[in-house]
Amino acid sequence: MRPWLVTGILAIALIITGAWGYNQYIQNQEYNIRTNNLYQKSFYELVGQVNNIQAGLSKMMVSSDQGQSMVMLSDVWRQAESAGSNLGQLPLRHMALDKTSKFLSQLSDYCRYLTIKAGEGKPLTIEEMDNLNELCNSSIKLSNELGVLESSVNQGTVSWQEIRDKGNKKLDEVSPDLVTKQFTKIEETSIEYPTLIYDGPFSETLLAPKKLNIPGANVDYKKAEQIAIDFIGRDRVERAGSGAETQGAIETWGVNIETKDGEGPFYVSVSKKGGKVISIISEGVPQKAGIDYKEAEERAKEFLEKKGYKDMEATYGQQDDGMVVLNFASTQDDVIIYPDLIKVKISLGSGNVMGFEAMNYLIAHKNRNIKEPKLSLEEARQLVNKNLEITSERLAIIPSKGGNEIMCYEFKGKFGNQKFIVYINANTGKEENILKIMDMDNGTMVI
Repeated sequence: MRPWLVTGILAIALIITGAWGYNQYIQNQEYNIRTNNLYQKSFYELVGQVNNIQAGLSKMMVSSDQGQSMVMLSDVWRQAESAGSNLGQLPLRHMALDKTSKFLSQLSDYCRYLTIKAGEGKPLTIEEMDNLNELCNSSIKLSNELGVLESSVNQGTVSWQEIRDKGNKKLDEVSPDLVTKQFTKIEETSIEYPTLIYDGPFSETLLAPKKLNIPGANVDYKKAEQIAIDFIGRDRVERAGSGAETQGAIETWGVNIETKDGEGPFYVSVSKKGGKVISIISEGVPQKAGIDYKEAEERAKEFLEKKGYKDMEATYGQQDDGMVVLNFASTQDDVIIYPDLIKVKISLGSGNVMGFEAMNYLIAHKNRNIKEPKLSLEEARQLVNKNLEITSERLAIIPSKGGNEIMCYEFKGKFGNQKFIVYINANTGKEENILKIMDMDNGTMVI
């Protein structure tokens, strides 16, 4: 072949390769710009909604009109719900932000409950007004800290694209206190929120040590990625990449997963020791319902059994927006053990798992030496107020405020049209706890 011909072919190939590479570069730049704009939109909407929340709660403190209070509570409820959704759209994978998400969720649910109560013509109690005042103070803190972050975003110090690509490294460089300290203050408020029954009466375990040592060998990121892929299901996974690590009670690797079915992306956290999947967070959009609640519960239980979580019993659940969130507690010798909690989220569209959280289970689970209680079921039943019409009864282990576990008899029942759960200490006969069950439009809550 003549030299000039070879040179010509190589030149043409080089031009084609360069054109293709430039086209890919342009497409990638356009994608990054669109993605960054979406993150910016979610962030600024979040800032505005939190400002509206604290303004609405502040107005509640000086309102004396029942109808006006109901309007303001309803607005705060919806603003908090939307703020939580926008927070979930941001590429932030830090444990402290999970607490902020929970704060917004609790705020939304509490204001929803009070809206319904006000709509029935029932005045808010002094305790409820105190609760709203605490929530107002917390929302002001959150608004101020978001303002600090907003300033950094406006100055171009923070790039959402870099945060997504590099985890939280860039954000921490901007202001480590902003995420690790200031947001954490939201959870440190003294308010006691209503306990959502789909979270379970004892979902916030009181048994957690400062540092949890999961048994097993250390795993590197590559191994953690394979564990995450297997947990989601290899047949569902399109690709996987590294996500943000966490340094909480359990040190974890983060794995970002895209799925073939389009239900992702998923963020999977895997413990650096023992290689246990701690949680799965999905940003997928709910699909049109294809299965019912009961089938979703069966699929969740089947999923847990396949992953090695045996003897789990569904305790509470909530159906909302095309998803079912289910609480499972372990059982041993027919005793339900509430500290051993796992949450599973199922899509009503596909029946696939969309979320998973096993932190409480990994913190609390062990083979317990369950001794025969000193009180019989009949003796404990006699200690329950006669006004309660008992509908079910069983032994249960619950966490105490002192950090211990208590064996109780769990009595569920009715008083008129109201439903309650009463816990009687199986050894001393002390009434350890009473929970009131309240049916809501999209689930049930207890207070």
